[in-house]
Amino acid sequence: MRRKFSKGLSIVLALTMAGSLMACAGADDNTASSAATQQAESKGEGTEAAAASEEADPYGPVAEKITLHVGRSEDTGATYLDGQDSSNNYLVNHISEKLGITFEYDFSVPSDTYETKVSMAITSGEIPDVMVVNESQLRQLVSAGAIEDMSDAYNKYASDNLKAAYDTTKGISFASATFDGKLMGMPSISPGADGIPMLFVRGDWMEELNLEEPKTVEDIVNIVEKFKAEKGTTNGLIVSSKIVSKGGSNTYGIDALFARYNSYPKHFITGADGKIVYGSNTAETKTALEEIRKLVESGVIDSSFVVRDSSTCEELITSGQSGIFFGAWWNMNWPLNGMLSDDPSIFWNCYLAPLADDGKYNTAMISPSANYLVVKAGSSEAVKEAAIKTMNYQFDIDQDQGVSLKADPTDPYSWTTMPFSILLSRYDDKEGKALAALEVINGKKDVSELSGEALQWYESYQAATKDVKSASEANNLFGWSYVRSAGLLGQEVGNMNQIFDASYSRTETMDSKWATLEKLEDETFLKILNGEASIDSFDEYVEQWNALGGSDILAELEALKQ
Repeated sequence: MRRKFSKGLSIVLALTMAGSLMACAGADDNTASSAATQQAESKGEGTEAAAASEEADPYGPVAEKITLHVGRSEDTGATYLDGQDSSNNYLVNHISEKLGITFEYDFSVPSDTYETKVSMAITSGEIPDVMVVNESQLRQLVSAGAIEDMSDAYNKYASDNLKAAYDTTKGISFASATFDGKLMGMPSISPGADGIPMLFVRGDWMEELNLEEPKTVEDIVNIVEKFKAEKGTTNGLIVSSKIVSKGGSNTYGIDALFARYNSYPKHFITGADGKIVYGSNTAETKTALEEIRKLVESGVIDSSFVVRDSSTCEELITSGQSGIFFGAWWNMNWPLNGMLSDDPSIFWNCYLAPLADDGKYNTAMISPSANYLVVKAGSSEAVKEAAIKTMNYQFDIDQDQGVSLKADPTDPYSWTTMPFSILLSRYDDKEGKALAALEVINGKKDVSELSGEALQWYESYQAATKDVKSASEANNLFGWSYVRSAGLLGQEVGNMNQIFDASYSRTETMDSKWATLEKLEDETFLKILNGEASIDSFDEYVEQWNALGGSDILAELEALKQ
């Protein structure tokens, strides 16, 4: 089935934006949490009269009380209050009470077996009312006519806050779930910050050695050489064998080095002719491989990276054997803050480097949506209403980090313990919360204007500023870290070239041949970088990639654009 995005999506987005105008002002600072939850609380007290009103209440009880059968991914690492579990906890019970829904889990299995369980349910035809699927499974269900069109339900029942969150994805989320003008699944929303690599450097060493902020590859090389000469490090820039990634943060990867040369491996980008090309196979990637290979030859990147996993990289960093690596915004907290328990004088800085020739920071952006909540075909209006309204509550509760619902501030919280195992954030979530906290720190706003994670980050920042050792012992350095790292992303957004994929879709040929293609790519790149293969082997790799199914994938992606 061919996707037609333009007409159907424009209708959905037009209605979405119209419904979101009132929410945008409050949502832009990413602190819509306790206020949103209070709104939900007050509206949730409505009676049958509210349900019968002409305009649906996004937080009111469903028109008829129902039992909603759910398939979900079980977070085996989640913690609960005594006597509670994934089907009976204060979050699930709150949503159930407010909406008049009884949640019954047809299956709730560990995340590592969830996709298999869903595939089995699809094959048997015994799918629950609601479940979360990946893109391949979504496409399969659409082709089989097994799920409901959610366009009308979304426009009717979605809250302003949820609509504003989808607006931050700039249409990408809905495009991925739209078939022939119909919204066939409710996409997840992951924070875009998760996919932006940052350069982390030992700040205490930089101060000691009087080193300037790095901006270029040459600056990074200078830092590595100084650390080796003056601090006795032997491993240079810490890199793992997973050199690039598409699906989110790549701690110890070198995505940023490739991007400096306008190279975006693992991403399907728009070529000069307007057609989709695979970023791993471009002339720019060949240039990047050649330049990065020089860093390996000179020892700036230790050649043993080809057999190094992330745990080994972590040990080299936390033991002080290196002081520089690429990671995600959250790496400022973990694993780096663990070092402060032993030595509070240690601190790390983060940067957006190296810069491209235009002086800006190039970065490929991850897809906002990795999975989709679907509703079984033939479901009643009440089921679709229940699905969307549950999402309204889950979004608001997560923005508030469950604070308004906790009997005790120490009560455990995780979005994974709510009924639907789907992440609903804002694409600009982390940057917005960090900037909101910074405005209070800098005296531009009052702390009373913060809520949810933004407030938590601010309070952690203040505690660490007063006494970093005590904050470290209390495991309370996260906000101090996130305000600096995610705050930098927010402050520098205007100085980034954010590259979005021409398509984030997964095609039929990908399903059958991607593992082979990815193995070919990974092995070729590692051999080139480590000197086991010449740079000219890149051209042979591209030919093989196309012959083994790559050209078919590009053709399929082009077809999906039409």
